[in-house]
Amino acid sequence: MRIDHVILGARTIEPLRELLWERHGFGITDGSPNPDGTASWVVPFDTADVQYLELLVVHDEKALAESEFGEVFLDRTADGPAFLNWAVLVDDIVSISSRVEELTGMDPDMFSGESVRADGQVVPWAEAAFKLSWESRVLPFFLRYGNAEARADRVPGDLAAAGHKVRPTAITGVRLGSADAHGAWLADWPSLDALPVQLDPAAGVGVTGVQLSTEDGPLLLERL
Repeated sequence: MRIDHVILGARTIEPLRELLWERHGFGITDGSPNPDGTASWVVPFDTADVQYLELLVVHDEKALAESEFGEVFLDRTADGPAFLNWAVLVDDIVSISSRVEELTGMDPDMFSGESVRADGQVVPWAEAAFKLSWESRVLPFFLRYGNAEARADRVPGDLAAAGHKVRPTAITGVRLGSADAHGAWLADWPSLDALPVQLDPAAGVGVTGVQLSTEDGPLLLERL
């Protein structure tokens, strides 16, 4: 069990690209469209664990505006780049889903799918508790990937495509503020007691910072 990725959002990729490059020396790559009307860019990390920052932006605003998810996405990115939510990689997603259901009394919405990258690579995955995570802004959702070796094999190519000035090497922690919803479950949410998480409800709503290691030393990504 570990932090897989953190999701940042904006209406367009330009402010995120500029912020990450100018402030931290991070490049980006990919830009694959998603069925929900967004597109995903990636800040790849130099690690075989395949951690990354996902940059979610508008691809089809009409499609986004027609869904509850899209309406919330557009609202949360109205004032510029923002942290959206984060994901934890687990080995047994069925067990995790059962624990979420026991805790919340709600359907954890576990389902499987596959991502098709701009280069054509297909990555199967299973996901749980995304809706609860999205609503809360602090609770992570859960992922289990298939094709793990192929996923790791693409890291060198992603790093070359991103062209970092400074290479990020790991997500070492996440700072969390207060919740929009479901905050009562925070203390018992699966995984949080085993992960490097700092809680500060006075710091704001949702994810308030991401601690990284880079080839130049530690870094705190905050105040987007």
